Amino acid sequence: MRRFLAWSLALLLLLGVTVLPWMMLDDAPAVEPVGEFRRKDLAWIKSLFQKHDPRRQTPDVVHSIRLDESELNRLLNYAVELHRVTGIAAELTPGGATLTATLTAPRNPFGAYLNVTAEVAEAPGGVRIESLQLGSLPVPGVIADWIARRVHARLRRDETYAALADAFYRVNFDENQATLDYRWRPELLTEIEQKSVEILVPPADQARMLDYAQYLDGLLKRHREGSTVPLVQVVAPLFEHARRAGGDPREHNRAALTAIAAHLSGISLAKLLEGEGRSIRRSPRVLLSLHGRRDFAEHFIISAALSANGGSRLANAIGLIKEEEDANRGSGFSFTDLAANRAGVRLGDRATGEPAARVLQHLAAARNDDALLPDFRDLPEFMAQAEFDRRFGPVGGPRYLAVIERIDARLAAHPLTR
Repeated sequence: MRRFLAWSLALLLLLGVTVLPWMMLDDAPAVEPVGEFRRKDLAWIKSLFQKHDPRRQTPDVVHSIRLDESELNRLLNYAVELHRVTGIAAELTPGGATLTATLTAPRNPFGAYLNVTAEVAEAPGGVRIESLQLGSLPVPGVIADWIARRVHARLRRDETYAALADAFYRVNFDENQATLDYRWRPELLTEIEQKSVEILVPPADQARMLDYAQYLDGLLKRHREGSTVPLVQVVAPLFEHARRAGGDPREHNRAALTAIAAHLSGISLAKLLEGEGRSIRRSPRVLLSLHGRRDFAEHFIISAALSANGGSRLANAIGLIKEEEDANRGSGFSFTDLAANRAGVRLGDRATGEPAARVLQHLAAARNDDALLPDFRDLPEFMAQAEFDRRFGPVGGPRYLAVIERIDARLAAHPLTR
């Protein structure tokens, strides 16, 4: 009898190991991978964030975000920079929504994708799961909702999660529209930023970034507050510090680029990583320039850090959006800034890819601006929208692409980005 039970249990386990993955995994995605971000999509998302920027909201007053189905899917697609998530889509109906997500599965003999479909409905304090489908495997709604609530209750033990959950307290679904009501606390933004780092950045990477931020701060203290210093004067010693440290050059490159980008963005990595104080923002005490231009240093390094941390597609798109905004109401469209952005994206990709060791050595040995970036100051810049349209428009047209090809050819010949 015992032998029969043991064989039966073994058979059930074998069936579970083989049948369940076969039922859950598919050969095709339910949601197609996101293509290149269109400029108008990024511009809309940026305006949405600006409109609902928590730093501008009145504390403890109820605010609402209303999105139609296409806008919600735009926002969800923008968020698909997560590893293994290839697409997310929502379909809205009165009182509920159908959410579908496609995740890429590790190599296996059963299928390349895990397609997840959840039917959710409005409920007091949030939503409840009506049904859940993992590939072709149905999960009873009552079980899925019970699991979700148990996970939610466990997550509420974290103070930041609990505060965020309490801030977003009602969701309403209507035909082709979703409304989220929330009440904001000013300090919650810093808590979320710090919690995001805690979740997304492993402790070893946090320690490495903090080390480079502190080393960079020591380099900058040698210069008078408010002064402008050539970028190469901090890049070379910082990456020489990385060279002496040894270990994986990709991780050191990522940490060093992130430290410089944080400084240029006015973010204190020490406050962000160590949770000190309510604000992680500060004005840079020393400014950095590249080929005599502070904006070149910012475009180059911030794009490199974005790319090194996994966002090269967004880095390119955000750089273009910034230039189009400048053409409309800022300093004007500048191919020079766009070139620095594209150079930074290439640097970030190479600094965390196969040539990482060569990139580190090159940066440690850099002695002038030309070692970091070709001089693009001969390119057209400061063009208002009308002038840009007359000379090069539209974006993506032959005259515009001809300039981009010139930029890419010069980058391809540069030892740091070729």
